[in-house]
Amino acid sequence: MPKLRVKNDVKAIYILFGIILTYFSIYMPDFMNVIGMENTKISSIVSFGSLNGMLFGPFWGAIVSGAGYFLYKVTSGTYLSMSAFSVLSVFFIALSSVVSGLVVNREHKAAKGIFIALILMWYILDVGRTAYLYPWYHLLVLAGFIYFERSILMKTTTSKLYVFISLFLASLMGVLSDHMAGSIAYNLIHGLAAKEYSSVLLVYPVERTILAFFPAFLVYVLIVVFKDILLSSGDIEQDIQDKRAREMDEYLKNDVMKIIKKDE
Repeated sequence: MPKLRVKNDVKAIYILFGIILTYFSIYMPDFMNVIGMENTKISSIVSFGSLNGMLFGPFWGAIVSGAGYFLYKVTSGTYLSMSAFSVLSVFFIALSSVVSGLVVNREHKAAKGIFIALILMWYILDVGRTAYLYPWYHLLVLAGFIYFERSILMKTTTSKLYVFISLFLASLMGVLSDHMAGSIAYNLIHGLAAKEYSSVLLVYPVERTILAFFPAFLVYVLIVVFKDILLSSGDIEQDIQDKRAREMDEYLKNDVMKIIKKDE
């Protein structure tokens, strides 16, 4: 979908609509107390980070996600009072769009490079070496992506199942990139203890999988709908051509032949 060629004015409308949609996504319900601590949450805008990447590509998707989040903070009057972590959250969401967009654009090497770099950055930290099991789900998803990568490249044009697998992995890698970048930054800023990360080893995968499923499902439905529309448009065009051919035959038979006979 990011490779669709559209006029610049139409593209601008798409991007503006994406920013507005991302802006209002912040009002959606959040996951509360996500790491066993009170007053912590995962915003639903994380889903839109991956969604924008899959719809607009890694570059424009990142701009749409970052602009939507930034616009909300400015209009809500909280921008000047934002913590350092909240300021960085704009970049985390944009990063989610970059990774998801790269996967959908089949730029797998770049997507894997960013994803692996984030995991390695975790293990560079002291807390990362202590809570060494924390990125287990990231590693599992990475392994799954590598396992399906060849099949995705070969079968997404013929198999709807592999289309969904590709989209789900793209969305999941985007969401988990936001998660890992956020975990690293939160530790650097607030110095969260390793036991806090270890306490959610089985919790965050569920939350992140849910956040990744909905954008993947939405884009999958859009792809199926667009495919049916394109196929239908092809049938309609053929029907029009057939009708014109029949009308031409009737015109030649009924009108032109009569004129020829009269002239004879």
